[in-house]
Amino acid sequence: MLELSLREAIRLKQKFIAPEHIMLGLLREGNGLAALIMADHGIDFDRVRGDMERSLSAPAA
Repeated sequence: MLELSLREAIRLKQKFIAPEHIMLGLLREGNGLAALIMADHGIDFDRVRGDMERSLSAPAA
């Protein structure tokens, strides 16, 4: 999971791994237990992915 999170951080040109990167890594993996649980609860993966990417691009408060 950390490798996928790192890949997401690199893809977004960031030099750190935030909780949003971990969620993006979970979504990217797609077949793990976390993804299955989210799918069972009707989570919209595309929406979550967009929300996470927006959160990472938002200026810090």
